[in-house]
Amino acid sequence: VANAYCIRKGLIRKAQMAFQIHKYVAKHPQSILVYAVPPTFIFELDHLDYLDEALNENYEIEQALEQNEALRERAADDPVGIQRFIMKPSLTARGAGIHIFDSREGFEHILSQYYSDDESDDDSSQIREWVIQSYVDRPLLLNGGRKFHIRAYVVAVGGIRVYLWEDMLSLFAGTPYHAAPLDDSGAHLTNTCLQMDRPDFDESKVVKHAIVTPAQLTSIFDQIKAILADLFDAVTSETTTFQARANCFELFGFDFLVDADFRTYLLEANAFPDFKQTGTSLKPVVEGLFKAT
Repeated sequence: VANAYCIRKGLIRKAQMAFQIHKYVAKHPQSILVYAVPPTFIFELDHLDYLDEALNENYEIEQALEQNEALRERAADDPVGIQRFIMKPSLTARGAGIHIFDSREGFEHILSQYYSDDESDDDSSQIREWVIQSYVDRPLLLNGGRKFHIRAYVVAVGGIRVYLWEDMLSLFAGTPYHAAPLDDSGAHLTNTCLQMDRPDFDESKVVKHAIVTPAQLTSIFDQIKAILADLFDAVTSETTTFQARANCFELFGFDFLVDADFRTYLLEANAFPDFKQTGTSLKPVVEGLFKAT
């Protein structure tokens, strides 16, 4: 018995999962994944000199940034309808390399931090593949107006049964949410590991049980179950990127975002999830998970 699937990059690599979802919804247009995953683009770039070519391959992003510029020219003080994007390296974890942008200038500034003619031993300089998603502008705000994401623990068994642990966590941003500025990671990014370095970090404020009404929690839980059902159907249908072997099982940490209309979105899947995110006060969540497993 092995405690991990040997081949599961179709699930845990952001670009691979995005590709599998894209193929799946093309064949299953009624799938919940059609609207439970923000519009997603795989962006590959070897050097800044090739940015125009890379954007041509993702023309939806290029068109959106051009439209944003036109909106700003018409209403510089308060442009309405600005489209924002969030970008993540395909292979990194723990919130590394996540950025938000809504202009060509901002996008180029972000990329300039990773693409340089100078030789560097920094791992970030080796990033060549990104996942770019439409940013959910109206997240559900709780806990003093803060943005949050849900961490759900999932056990996949054999070939394949999937179990969702009912005790989910809410992981909050360090400061109250506001639409701008986009580089305020304390308001926009909810990864606990990013909050821990803040001088005002308070574990009790950023790691909580899901704090919504029972009816709302049931709705969110049911959406997550439906999302996971179609997601595992999507990734296990391609054996070159996920092989569901009978003698394997694995525990994953899945991240979800809920918007102001209580619609739930899949963010990403994590192998070998960091249980330290639970904090000291909520250790029983993990203990209960292990006992149930």
